[in-house]
Amino acid sequence: MDLDKIFDVFSRRNKKPDLYGYGITSTIRNKILLFCQDAFSGKLREYDTDCLEEFWSEIHSTLLYRHGRTQLYEKPTSSRDEDTVAFLLTCKDEEFLDFVEYVFKVQCAWRFDSDAIVDGLNKIFASENVGYELTHPIREETTEPGNYMIHGPVKVTRTIAYPQAIRKDNEIIHSEVVKPALQLIADPKFKTANQEYLDALEDYRKADYGDCLTKCCSAFESVMKIICDKKGWTSTQNDTAGNLVPTMIKNLKIDSFFESTLMIIATLRNRLSTSHGAGTKPKAVSQNLARYSLNITASAIVFLINEAR
Repeated sequence: MDLDKIFDVFSRRNKKPDLYGYGITSTIRNKILLFCQDAFSGKLREYDTDCLEEFWSEIHSTLLYRHGRTQLYEKPTSSRDEDTVAFLLTCKDEEFLDFVEYVFKVQCAWRFDSDAIVDGLNKIFASENVGYELTHPIREETTEPGNYMIHGPVKVTRTIAYPQAIRKDNEIIHSEVVKPALQLIADPKFKTANQEYLDALEDYRKADYGDCLTKCCSAFESVMKIICDKKGWTSTQNDTAGNLVPTMIKNLKIDSFFESTLMIIATLRNRLSTSHGAGTKPKAVSQNLARYSLNITASAIVFLINEAR
């Protein structure tokens, strides 16, 4: 099935707004459920196996535990699959996005091409101009010693970060700023920074804007520490942006006036985030400010990693 051909039609080519909607409509839910049906029944590629029954069984069990219920849908249904589908068609938007992330955590997922499934689901989101996008899984290859069955070292590939649904508020900024940053820190050596930035995006999606500022700065500092480690520059795990930014400026031979621009990420964290007590005056962080922090953090990450190459 070629989703590009399905969605590349007149009605979509003439309706591509820069800004997205964030409601998970019945149409998008139906498309995603149909896609999962085809993907895990092995219809998308000739050599894939049929794991559909196993897939829905584990999804149903996972959602029962997630919501603490003995059945998902409010009314009795005739089967486990009907219970699951009825729930997914009527649940809250964030609960449906939870399901989308669970797709990649079922036991049978290893038999399928997770990157292809991510691409397919992203095309479905784009087909309805829904402002969410799934990140690709991040894998790390390690060498482990053999055992009594396998002699000698063995190369093992492990998934260290599963796909996550992230919110994109503007197509140009997302494609030119946030996405390049995510692609760079998808490198396993940046796995700590990657998780921190994904956590910041998740905080933004949940409207935890103060925490979003904290995670942005953590990701920024992690990137600088990793660059220092790679280059052999002096730094410690306790260093903050106040020490790390001057190190970047000096060793990368960046013009000194960049220091205040790069330090703004830490300044926002220190002045406005929830990482420090507010005392008697609560700190109010707006959605617009959190979005700004995400964008400038992504820009700074791309800038520094490219300068350090």
